Amino acid sequence: MTDPVVDLDARRAQEPRRRLRMLAVVFVVVAAIAVGWMVWFSSLLTADAVSVVGVQGASATQVEDAAQVPLGVPLAQLDAQAIEDRLAPITWIDQVEVRRGWPHDVVIAVTPRTPIALAPDGSGVDASGVVFTPIAPVANPLPSVKGTGVGLVAAMGVLTSLPADLRQKVDLLSATTRDNVELRLKSGARVRWGSVEQAELKAQVIRALLRRKAKIYDVSAPELPTTFKEKV
Repeated sequence: MTDPVVDLDARRAQEPRRRLRMLAVVFVVVAAIAVGWMVWFSSLLTADAVSVVGVQGASATQVEDAAQVPLGVPLAQLDAQAIEDRLAPITWIDQVEVRRGWPHDVVIAVTPRTPIALAPDGSGVDASGVVFTPIAPVANPLPSVKGTGVGLVAAMGVLTSLPADLRQKVDLLSATTRDNVELRLKSGARVRWGSVEQAELKAQVIRALLRRKAKIYDVSAPELPTTFKEKV
């Protein structure tokens, strides 16, 4: 049978530990509330400055102006998605990410599109078929592309699938559907490429056909390639 006196002494000995645990719990709760208030509502962690990375000069200024970042609000309350949505209409932006730079900065990281062809009006066209105004002069000569909608997307899909040795021979791409992409080579010859499917086989076939002088090469069905108006 347990001695009541011993049991009472044990409880008294444990009482300070219980009080310490209670105080620790209260302290953690109060600290969490204080930190939450400081992060979400106080002026200690507000958005005071905006910086744009990935582009410079006038392009960075355009991004900052379009972003309309609300200054003076707590960073935790900043609606990053709304800022990214406001930048969506800028066509030369490929990717954008809004980051919180604690304690007071908003960082807008921008990746500009890279043109791999030129539209008839001189605009750049990227690999996915987006037409935009490049933010920097195009360093290397690029092929031209004619097409809209699915035709333009198909043409750019073909261009990106071409091996480097064939891509550098292309002067113009055109298409009205996904299946009738045509290439005009710098030599003046035309290549009826068709769709982007079987790109590797078509590349092998056109390499072999180009050894024969012709005005038109058709590799749209690479198992049955043809040439037209061959030159003797």
